[in-house]
Amino acid sequence: MVPVSALSKLVLQPADLPSGFFPFDVGKQVTVDAPPGQRASPTRFGREGGWKARYRRSQPAGRGPFIVESRADLFAADEGAEDDLAALRTQLTGEARAGGVAVRIHPEPDLGEEAVAASTLQGSGTAALRFVTIGWRDGNVTASVLVAGTEGGLTPADAVRLARKQQGRIEKVASE
Repeated sequence: MVPVSALSKLVLQPADLPSGFFPFDVGKQVTVDAPPGQRASPTRFGREGGWKARYRRSQPAGRGPFIVESRADLFAADEGAEDDLAALRTQLTGEARAGGVAVRIHPEPDLGEEAVAASTLQGSGTAALRFVTIGWRDGNVTASVLVAGTEGGLTPADAVRLARKQQGRIEKVASE
């Protein structure tokens, strides 16, 4: 079991990102960071705490992500993390029905014990933005990576690469 004291180690660190990224919001998840729906409560499913790290690239043009958000939530028991990932899956598929946003569910990446991946597209043409979310569960931890970039310049594989780095951090802390 991962302890609450290790939360800050469970998210992406500056060294995990390509050069040119800098943090703009790192720390304990607070009320304003709460996701919508079933996941809004800070005590949902026996949640004990959460951490987030947000980064942006100094030059947003080009291929790959220009915004990266890494999150980790810790639960008293594995079952709480299972319920949280199920709620994230519901949240992502529910977005497909809300407001006409086109959500594409991708094959589950091989991360943790189970995972979900989805992307949305906002806007059109050269100004279109692609958002890719990868969420997964490992023991009593749920984690997610959200990346944003230009349509045609960002792929789900970009998000999966970062999620694998974060999963490596989770595995390291869990084995200590």
